[in-house]
Amino acid sequence: MEIDERTLAALGRLTANEKECLRRRLLPQTAKEMAIDLSISPHAVEKRLKMARTKLGLSSSLDAARMLAGYERALPQKADLADASEADQVVRAAPGNRRRLYLISGVALMSMILAALVAFAPAQPQTAPPDPAPGMRKASLDDATAFIREGFAQKDRDHSGFLDRDEVSAMEPRDAHRDPKLAPAPASGQPDPAASAKWLGKMDRNGDARVSEGEYLDYMTPWILLSGVPIGWKPRD
Repeated sequence: MEIDERTLAALGRLTANEKECLRRRLLPQTAKEMAIDLSISPHAVEKRLKMARTKLGLSSSLDAARMLAGYERALPQKADLADASEADQVVRAAPGNRRRLYLISGVALMSMILAALVAFAPAQPQTAPPDPAPGMRKASLDDATAFIREGFAQKDRDHSGFLDRDEVSAMEPRDAHRDPKLAPAPASGQPDPAASAKWLGKMDRNGDARVSEGEYLDYMTPWILLSGVPIGWKPRD
């Protein structure tokens, strides 16, 4: 993707609050999770994201967040351009009359997401992500993607290509590890509305009350890159 000068100007008009919400969207955080961290209402978060999308002419908050991330990564050092606005800095630094800015993607985007996770996490004495737990190994982006897709296929019991409410609720344990903020787990085999609502809220980005493989990958990839995959696991041929 490339950004023209009009879009650069729009990026420069984003407020600090709008940028904060877009950065958190890449963690990824839901509007409710952002609201808790920022001590504001979910409605205020949604309003900030909507304003950012409107300014950038995009319909997806995730696309807007990725655009902002690429824009900020491409900014030159302010020591050389101290008197310029952020948008002007990029325009002056870009070569040629068209002044193109290319967004990062793929592995570079994953690296940026990991950096954001570390930045928003509580302060730790170490400066690098911790090693995987015993029995786990670090995963490449390709391994993480394959591992996550296998997990999605296992959860998609009816092979619909989506996780419905009952299938997504299986992600919440029904033992001592269950989220204490949720209602007690119903009997085995019974629907778990509280767990369904929790996990749909985390992964269902388009509001259709189900989770696609793409939405599942968006949510799970940063965590698998941090936690790793089982040592004995290998991608299927």
